[in-house]
This record gives sequence, structure tokens and C-alpha cells, in this order.
Amino acid sequence: MHDWIILPMLLLVAMATWLLLRLRQQQRLIDTLLQDHAQLTAAFSRLPADAAALLPRGGAPLISVEILNPIELAARESRFAGPLGAVVPGVIRRRVYERTAQILQDELLKSGVQSEVRTHGLA
Repeated sequence: MHDWIILPMLLLVAMATWLLLRLRQQQRLIDTLLQDHAQLTAAFSRLPADAAALLPRGGAPLISVEILNPIELAARESRFAGPLGAVVPGVIRRRVYERTAQILQDELLKSGVQSEVRTHGLA
């Protein structure tokens, strides 16, 4: 009499079993990613703070510029940068560094300096 219920119940059990297996796979993946993240964070913290330590011995000197007030600079250029800086500071910071690199390149060229201006560490 209740034979018509058996097939849907078997399908439901099979689907629940498959979902449970997928959930366990995803949890193992998350655990692996968390371990990798912890290892990378530890390795990053051991990097030398001084950029000179990263340069090869006897290589060309390096001039480093760190902009301490990128949001303030952006706010002077655009009235939208201040409010956006509170929401997406990384985007504003990246744009300020890109603009600064371009200004440096242009000014050095005006002075006859042949140079290569690059930004490092922008995500």
C-alpha cells in the first residue's frame, strides 16, 4: 500500500548521503586552505622589513617612496575620494600610488632623467 513512498525516500537518502560527502570534502578543503594561509602569513612576517635586504649585492641603489596620507591626497583631487576612502581604501591607495608613479615619471623626464618608475606590492 505504501510502496509508492519507498522510491522517493531512497532518492532522498541517496541525495542526503551525497550532500554529506560533498560537505566533508569542502570542509577538508577549507581546513587545507586555512593551514596554507597560516603558513604563508608566518613566512610573510619573516620577510625583511628593509628593501635593501631584497636587492642583490652590488646592484643599483633603490629609491623608496611611502605615501603616508593617500586618502587625504585623493580627497584633495576629488570630492568623492574622501567618502570612498572609508569604504574602499585599498582602491584609493592603489590609485594614489599609480598617479604618484606617473607624476614622478613625468617630472624626471622633464629634468632629462632616464628612469623606470614602478610600483610594487599593489594588489
